[in-house]
Amino acid sequence: MPEGHTLHRLARQVQDLFVGRQWRVSSPQGRFAAGAARLTERAPDSAQAWGKQLFIHLGPDIWQVHLGLYGAFSFRGDSSFTGAETLGAPRSAAAQLDPQYDDDGWIVPEPPRGEVRARVHVPNGWADLRGPARCQVLNPMQYEAVIARLGPDPLRQACPQTDPDMLQQFAVGLRRRRISIAAALLDQAVIAGVGNIYRAESLFLERIDPHTPAGELTDAQITDLWDRLTELLRRGVREGIIRTVDPEDPHLGLRGADLTGAVRRHWVYQHQGTPCLRCGATVQTQQLQGRRLYWCPGCQDRSARS
Repeated sequence: MPEGHTLHRLARQVQDLFVGRQWRVSSPQGRFAAGAARLTERAPDSAQAWGKQLFIHLGPDIWQVHLGLYGAFSFRGDSSFTGAETLGAPRSAAAQLDPQYDDDGWIVPEPPRGEVRARVHVPNGWADLRGPARCQVLNPMQYEAVIARLGPDPLRQACPQTDPDMLQQFAVGLRRRRISIAAALLDQAVIAGVGNIYRAESLFLERIDPHTPAGELTDAQITDLWDRLTELLRRGVREGIIRTVDPEDPHLGLRGADLTGAVRRHWVYQHQGTPCLRCGATVQTQQLQGRRLYWCPGCQDRSARS
C-alpha cells in the first residue's frame, strides 16, 4: 500500500498539472460516473494529502481518493506535461507517446486500458485512476468528518522542526491505546501516513521493541519517534522511494553490501532470517493484525534497556 510520502508527491503533481485549469472528468469503467459528472468542466482549486488520503478541492466539492493496496494514478501527455509516470501501486511503463490533438487543441488520449475508475483530461495530457479503495465526492461536512478521524500527518507540519501541537496529538493518541506500539503506528487515527515499511524502519532506528505497549513509551521516546518518522517521510518525498539505510552509516560495515556490492534500502523490512546489519542478530518476522512485522531482537530488546 502506498505510504504517506507517495500521496504527498501525488498531491503535488496534481497541483502542478491540473489545479487552476478546466478539466474533463469521466469514468470509463462506469463506477464513478455520478462523481465524474459533478467534477467535469470545472477547474480544481487545490490538491492536498493527509496521510494516505488525497483530497482535490473544487469549490464546495471535495474529491477523495484512497489508493489502498492496488490503486494508482498513471499520467500521460506531451512534453509539457511533466512529472512521474505513475504514482501508487507499481504499474508497467507505457510506450512512447506520439501526441495527437483534436480541433480544440486538446491532446487525444489513448483508449482506456484496464479498469479505469476515473480519467481527468486537460489540453496537454491526462491521468487515469485505477484500483482505488475509495473514490468519491464529498461535501464540506463529509470532508470534515473524514479529517476528524485522521491523526496528525508529519508531512503537514509548517516547518521541518517538530510541530508541538501535532506531537502532542500523537502522544495523546499513543497514551490512549492499549495495544503495542507496532499496532498503534498503523492506526491512521494515531498518526496518518505511516505504513508497514516506515513502521518497521522507524522502530528499528529508534531501538524500540515493537511489542512495547504504546502507553509505556517515555516522552523522550515519543518525541524521538515522531522526529524520526518526520525525517523518513520527508526523505521519501524528496527521493520518491523509501530508503532508510544510509550508505555512509558507520554501523554498516561489510554487512551492508550484497553480493553485487549494492547497499540495500531497508534495515529490517522484508529481511527476516538474515543477520542484522548492525548487531548480527537474526531479523525476525511475525503476523500482527494481518500485516507482517519485522524487527531485530538484538537492537530492539526492551529488557536490555529497562
